[in-house]
Amino acid sequence: MKRLLIALLVALSCAACKTMPTKEEADKAAAEAAANDPKVQIAKQAAANYAADSTLIPFDKMSAKLSPVGEAQLVLLMPSLKTAKSIVVRGHCYRNDIGNAKAAAQTRAANVREYLVDAGIPSSKIVLRYDTERSLHAVRLVVDN
Repeated sequence: MKRLLIALLVALSCAACKTMPTKEEADKAAAEAAANDPKVQIAKQAAANYAADSTLIPFDKMSAKLSPVGEAQLVLLMPSLKTAKSIVVRGHCYRNDIGNAKAAAQTRAANVREYLVDAGIPSSKIVLRYDTERSLHAVRLVVDN
């Protein structure tokens, strides 16, 4: 019985000695948790794409669907797109990579056009084009201010 009481006393004293994390440790843990957040990762990738070439919206090689990174990049472009006189949306799909590259390029351009119209840009300002000659899987926006 005496040993049980001593073990309980030691356990309680050890639990009381546990230190609280410092503010720096707590901030570091919060930053690590935020860095693992998918929304933060999407925003970082969109910002990197925007910095590299703001008018090039990348697509996966075998996809015509606008990715979350592409949508975030379009959100970054939206202020200049809303004031544009005209916007040429050129879908790219390299013909040596995909069998029906023309259809894929047109679908990519149409998906971006649909996103822009849903965001409030008049469809009369948007012109669709496609390109299957360049080794790109993307949509390029040409903005005329």
